[in-house]
Amino acid sequence: MKNKTLIFSFLFPFLLTIITIMSVYTIYNYFETKKRLVNDINLRMNIISTQLKDTLPHFINSYAINEYKKLIENQMEDRNILAIIVKDYNYGKIFGKEFIISGKIRENEEIKDFYESNKEQNNLLKDKFSYIKIDLHNDSDIKIAQIELYSSDKKLNNRLEEIIKKSLLEMLILSLFIVVLVFLIIKSLILRPIFDIVKAIQNNDKYGIPKENILQNNVKEFNELSLKMNEMISTIKNSRSKIDEINNSMELILSSMNDGIWDWDLQTNKVSYSKQWKKILGFEDDEIGNELSEWENRVNPKHLKNVCTEITNYLEGKKDNYTNEHQVLCKDGTYKWILDRGVIVQRDEFGKPLRMIGTHTDITSLKDLEKQIIKEKDFISNIIDNSSVIVAVVDNEGRMFKVNKFTQEFTGYTQEEISSVPFFWVRFLPTYIQERIVDIIDEAKKGNVKRYYKASWFSKTSEEKIFEWSNTLVKKEDGSMDYLIAIGIDVTEKEIIQKKILQQKEELELIFDYSKDGIAILDLNTKFLNFNNSFLDMTGFSKDELLEKSIFELIAKQDNQKNKKIIEQILEEGFISNYEETFAFKDKRVVTNLSISLLPNKQSLLMIIKDVSSLKVLQEQAKLASLGEMIGNIAHQWRQPLSYISISASSLKVKSEFDMLTKEEIAETSTAIVKQTEYLSNTIDNFRDFIKEDKTYANISIKEVLDNSLNLVYASLKNNFINFTLELDDDLIILGNKNELTEAFLNIISNSKDALKEKKEEDRFLFIKSKKLDENRLELKFLDSGGGIDESIISKVLEPYFTTKHKSQGTGLGLAIVDKIVRERHKGVIEIYNEEFIHNQKQYKGVCFNIVFEKK
Repeated sequence: MKNKTLIFSFLFPFLLTIITIMSVYTIYNYFETKKRLVNDINLRMNIISTQLKDTLPHFINSYAINEYKKLIENQMEDRNILAIIVKDYNYGKIFGKEFIISGKIRENEEIKDFYESNKEQNNLLKDKFSYIKIDLHNDSDIKIAQIELYSSDKKLNNRLEEIIKKSLLEMLILSLFIVVLVFLIIKSLILRPIFDIVKAIQNNDKYGIPKENILQNNVKEFNELSLKMNEMISTIKNSRSKIDEINNSMELILSSMNDGIWDWDLQTNKVSYSKQWKKILGFEDDEIGNELSEWENRVNPKHLKNVCTEITNYLEGKKDNYTNEHQVLCKDGTYKWILDRGVIVQRDEFGKPLRMIGTHTDITSLKDLEKQIIKEKDFISNIIDNSSVIVAVVDNEGRMFKVNKFTQEFTGYTQEEISSVPFFWVRFLPTYIQERIVDIIDEAKKGNVKRYYKASWFSKTSEEKIFEWSNTLVKKEDGSMDYLIAIGIDVTEKEIIQKKILQQKEELELIFDYSKDGIAILDLNTKFLNFNNSFLDMTGFSKDELLEKSIFELIAKQDNQKNKKIIEQILEEGFISNYEETFAFKDKRVVTNLSISLLPNKQSLLMIIKDVSSLKVLQEQAKLASLGEMIGNIAHQWRQPLSYISISASSLKVKSEFDMLTKEEIAETSTAIVKQTEYLSNTIDNFRDFIKEDKTYANISIKEVLDNSLNLVYASLKNNFINFTLELDDDLIILGNKNELTEAFLNIISNSKDALKEKKEEDRFLFIKSKKLDENRLELKFLDSGGGIDESIISKVLEPYFTTKHKSQGTGLGLAIVDKIVRERHKGVIEIYNEEFIHNQKQYKGVCFNIVFEKK
């Protein structure tokens, strides 16, 4: 450590005191002036805003924009005002705008007109010192203008800069004066006597003892100092003689120690080794001579250079003592670790070392233990550093002096940064919890520790993780804190999952409580465990009544075998969905659509039930409407065959009356009549199949179902002059219900027919095409030229009750039934979109129903 001069020690406190006083005064003056100037600026801003508020409305109501610009320019004479900007709503109305912006701004000490598009002026406004915005209203309390006042701190900063420069100059002059004055006083009164004493002390012998006594001084204090030092010098000389005697006695003491003793004559380079020294290395007393080489040749070559350097440094006075650990070769060929210590016990009159005595201590076992400890420490350190937990050690000053690798990687700070200052690590904590964590450290200082708690940490990049903390307090002998070991386990994902689970639980509870559909929890025997209010209201039973019942008890038509199959399907597949059932509740019968799922605990069932009674009525009405339309179609289809039969029969009758009838004519006419009656019979069969309530599913041909559907509507399409084109080369056999698919195809064709009626007869086209996508999938496409559907509603056409027709023309269920039959009943995919195409060299637009069936 570099010693300070006496002059510096005296001058520095004086100078520091003066600088501190001047600095405090300067700072005080700076802030007081700044406060006064800021108040002046704010006062002026308020005065100007009040003046403008009182005078501007008159000019604005008079549309005198030039007059109030002059008024603004006058106010800008105050150099603290940066800009005054007016948004004139009255003047803006003249130009069809919300407002017109005008005003003045101080730019390079010049007052200029403000332009909203000027980037430099907008940048000046961003550097404003303060800002006031005032709304102006007319007598009807209508907002006519908005004034924005901006102030500048340029004048304020110039004034503050002058204060700082003046204070620094005064401080410099005063400091120089004090330094010169104090220097002259110290030099004449203190330094001269001290230099005389130092000079006398530096004149010493080989042991550093002054040769002559120090001269007396006229100053009382220095004279007493000289007398005391002379007494001390005399005492030291006497002690030197006694030390020499003690050194000789030490040699005898060392020879009796268990450690090996060596005595090195530096002049002859001869060394005397004790019996214990030799014994440590496994030799007898007569097996080792008294040469330095006996030791030097046995030192491990890897250590010899370092040992020699240490000894040399000590002998040359570069080190205060000699201590070294190195390995020495034993008689059995192994190496032992030796702690070698030595001291100079004799010097010549010039201080040159003459004799050195030292000890050899066998520390092999300690080295082995140290190696094992280091190994264990490295092992533990590797575990700690490679673990994904925070491990930190905090001392009683709040300094986190040790952290593991994971902590550094997560926080983004190094060990040196984290341990640089006490409580550096507090920045990792959320603001709201910092004080509480510091309180935990304060309690730990008293010997109390909060072992477990949960808190977040933030990294340098603001990444947040939640940790569960475990604290271990290491105490001093007095029970106070030595240091605290904190271990934080990352539970962020766990917390997120728990939060999501809680959120989902709340959402499910809301769904359960507020769903309009009935929801119930059943045991595996279908007994009710819980249900929502919607289900309770649907049944009409009380809560206690319902808890005593099974869901199958409420089914209108009891079928135990069917119920058993339902339960088996749920347990095997995990659910049943879109299952239609009629229930006999307390006061009514309700047609429902229900889904039942096996809950994850495998011990209970979730049932969702929807009342579709009204929907079923409308569906029946829609089907009756379809039947009515089909009967009309059949009437059209029968008209021509019946006319032909009537004419043929009449012809046979007339010819028979005039004996003109031949056998050939009878046979030909009879064949024709039979053919027409077969056609009528086929029509009746198709109609009968359609109206049958057949719910069974079987392997059916898509092409065959479509052909039957077209037979039912053929006459209707012809009567409405609709040209249809069929490309039904591809077919697919699927598991389905013929009647349901027929109903779906008829609804699609009917939808196109209604749209085509609005077009000219020559523009009425319907295209039906089938295409195999692969071995198990068939695409069926219905495309008309009816003009398409408005894009804003096309996504809604499959919704129940949605229709673009008048109420008297439709229920809005036709396409919803198509969607239900195709998607839910037959697991198909239906897509509806508008398509533009060219037919007969003419551009058309229509709606396309694209259905994909898949063979399961």
